[in-house]
Amino acid sequence: MTERLKYHDILYDDRQIGLYPTDKLKRVEKPLYKSVIPPEDREKRKETDHIFAQAAQGAYGPELAKLAPRMTVQEPMGAAFVDVQKFIGQMPQNEVASTIAPITQDPRTLARHIKSFATFCGADMVGICKMQPHFVYTHNDAGEELFNDYKYAIVLVVRKHVPTMTATDGSESMVDAISYQAYQRLALQTQTLANYIRRLGYPAAPSHMMHYHTLMMPMIVEAGLGEISRMGLAVNPFIGANFKAAAVLTDMPLEVDKPIDFGLRDFCYHCGVCRKVCPEGAIPGGDPVIYNGYESWQIDKDKCGRRCMEKRICGRCSRLCPWSNPDISPEAYKDWDGSIEWLHDRARARIKEMIARDFREPEENINKWWFDLLQVDENSDKLIAVETGLENEL
Repeated sequence: MTERLKYHDILYDDRQIGLYPTDKLKRVEKPLYKSVIPPEDREKRKETDHIFAQAAQGAYGPELAKLAPRMTVQEPMGAAFVDVQKFIGQMPQNEVASTIAPITQDPRTLARHIKSFATFCGADMVGICKMQPHFVYTHNDAGEELFNDYKYAIVLVVRKHVPTMTATDGSESMVDAISYQAYQRLALQTQTLANYIRRLGYPAAPSHMMHYHTLMMPMIVEAGLGEISRMGLAVNPFIGANFKAAAVLTDMPLEVDKPIDFGLRDFCYHCGVCRKVCPEGAIPGGDPVIYNGYESWQIDKDKCGRRCMEKRICGRCSRLCPWSNPDISPEAYKDWDGSIEWLHDRARARIKEMIARDFREPEENINKWWFDLLQVDENSDKLIAVETGLENEL
C-alpha cells in the first residue's frame, strides 16, 4: 500500500481546515510592520510585566494593589471561570512516549493532521510558526525562569461567544467572563493537543491563560492568523478582534504558515472607530511608532489599565472594531474567492451601520441574559459590588 493511501486525501491537498478559509488569504514572507531590530535582539519580557500584575505588586499605589487581584473574581461568573481555569492549568503533563509513533514524518502532512485535530478539539482557526526568542517570557508569574527549546508553535484561535458579546456594549462586567469562556475552551484544547503530541513521541507544552509561557500577539501574526491593528490587538480578517488565542509548543516536524496581508495597516490609518469609542482616549492617532524594535501603534496602557481596575473591564475597541462584525458567520465565506477588496467592503459597510446606530446593537436591549452584580458608584466613580456579602468571598 502506498504512503498516500494510508491517509485521507485531506492531508495531501489544500482544502480548508477549520471554519474559515485561511487557505485563500494572501501570504507574505515577513510581517508587514517595519522591523529595525532583529527578532533575536528584541527585549524579552516577564509574564508579570503587564500593568495588572505591576499594579498588584504595588507599582501604582496601595489602592490599585488592592483592586488589581479582584478584577475578574469580584463577580461570581468571572470567579467561576477562574476557578476552573486554574484547575485546568494545574493538570499534570503526561510523559513523552519513548518511541515515535509509526506515522509519516512529512512536515506538511503532519501539519495538516495537527490542524485537523485542533479543530476537532474546537479551535476555529489554527496556524503554525517557528519559535523565536522574543516569543517566550523570561519568567512566569511565580518568578520562575522559563526556557524554550521548542522549534514550533501551534497557535489556536477561538471566537468569543457572539450572541453574548453582541448583547453587551463592550464595557460591562460580562466582558471579562466572555473572555474567560474563550480562555477556558483554549485551555482544554491546548492541554489535549499537547497530551496527544507527547503520546506520538514528541515533546509538547501548552501555553494558555494562567499558564502562558509566550506572548501571543507576535505569534498570532507569525502564524498567519492576524495583523496588528491601531488598538494594539491582532485583528483577523474573518472574526476581527473578537477572539482569544493560545498555543502548543513542540518539536514535531511541522510545515509553518506565512504571515498574511489583508490590508489592515492601511485600513487602520483611515478607520478610527476604536479611537472614537474608547472611553478613556487610550488609543493613539497618527502614525505607528518604533517599539521594541518594530513599528506599531502603542495604546496608553496606563489609561486603559486603570479604567479596567477602577471601573470595569472594557472591550469596546475589540467589540466595535468593524472587522469584528457579529453578523458574518463562517457560511458567509463559502464562495469567497480571496478578494481583499471584498473584505474591506464588508468592513466599511459595518462602519456605516454602527454610525447609524450610534455604535449600539439592537441586541443590547433584548438579549442580556446575565445578572450584572457590579456597578459604578456615581458619587465616587468607583466599582462596587451590588450583592451584599460578595466581598467576603474575595
